[in-house]
Order: sequence, then C-alpha cells, then structure tokens
Amino acid sequence: MNILRYILLLLAITACNHLFAQSDTLYRPAIRLGIDVSGFARELVEPEISTREISLDYEWRDNFFAVLEAGISSVETEKESHIYQAKGRFIRAGADFNLLGARPGSLNDLVLISVRYGYSSMEHEAPFLVIPDPFWGDYQSTIAPEEFRAHWLEAGLGLKTELFSNIFIGWGLRGRVLLSRSGTEMEPFLIGGFGKPGNNTSLMLHYHISYRIPLR
Repeated sequence: MNILRYILLLLAITACNHLFAQSDTLYRPAIRLGIDVSGFARELVEPEISTREISLDYEWRDNFFAVLEAGISSVETEKESHIYQAKGRFIRAGADFNLLGARPGSLNDLVLISVRYGYSSMEHEAPFLVIPDPFWGDYQSTIAPEEFRAHWLEAGLGLKTELFSNIFIGWGLRGRVLLSRSGTEMEPFLIGGFGKPGNNTSLMLHYHISYRIPLR
C-alpha cells in the first residue's frame, strides 16, 4: 500500500517536471480513439469475466494528453456451492505524459507516464448460495441484488507505437489504490475497471489499438 503511494507521488512529480520542460516547436494537436483488447484476451483464461473498454485522448499541448476511458463489465460464476452474478460500468479520467519528447522522425512513438482517477458502479447478487453445516445440514440461501460503488487512483507506464499511418498499438501497466467503496453485504468478486479488490490494491496490464485523428 505504502509502496504504491510512493510510486504515485514519484510519477506525478516526474510528469510535472517533464511537462513544464517541453517545447511546442513540433506540437501537432490530435485526438485518438482506442479500444482495449485485454478484456478479450482475459476471457480466454477467465471466461466468467467479460470487459469491454474504449478510450479517448486529446493532445492539448506538446506531449501532454487528456484521457477519458469508459467501459462495461460483467461476472457470472456457477459453482456447486454458489452462483454469483455482477454487471456494471466504469470510467477513468486523467492524463498521459510522453517521456520521449518531440523529436523529428519519432513524432508518433510514445513512452507514457499515466495517472488516472477511476469510478465504478455495479450491481451484484448471489441467486443461489449453500452454507455448509456438518451438524444441522447444508443451508441454502440467496443474496438479493445490491449496488456497490468504488473510487480509486492509479498510475503506471505505457508504450504506444505507430504500426500504420495513424494506427497505433501499445500496452500499459498500472497500479491501483482503492480510495473508498460502498458497504455491501457481499464482497465483490471484481470491481469493474479496477480488478479484483484483494487488499485494496490492483496491478493490471492493458493492450490497446487506437486511431489518431490529426486536428491540423
């Protein structure tokens, strides 16, 4: 927990120093639309989890990108002891800072520091639940649908490279620290956009494909 806080602080300081040191001589404003394909890959390993995510970034000054990411997620697990279902939506907003700087011949290759604020709203339920009891016999129950919400901060590093004209591929590794979540009777299996809650931290790898639209 403390380590992730130090990482967040270090990345923020580095990004600010880099931002104010930039020159606008090679600046070309643009927006970029993208899709995160890591959700599709995750389904091959964990078919009970489905995530779909899109992103939008805007280069409003040299090497500085305002970023908005949004998506939906769902979970459906069925075991002998329980059935669990969840669905919801999430959003992240923040900024990317390009560490490469503006260089002729490398205008479209990016090494990024990313910082985000995230919010998720989901509904989950357990329509079937077995509580084992060796003395009185197993007890069957249900947990009615209930809402939960979560807020978090995240930071990380990423890479984007131009594969074809204005078409980019890349990846990003981000650490997340949960700030708060609504109290619920049942522990969520997954927080959409954050990951499995664990000890209120999460580390996730993202892969993305995006299309850049120059504005001039």
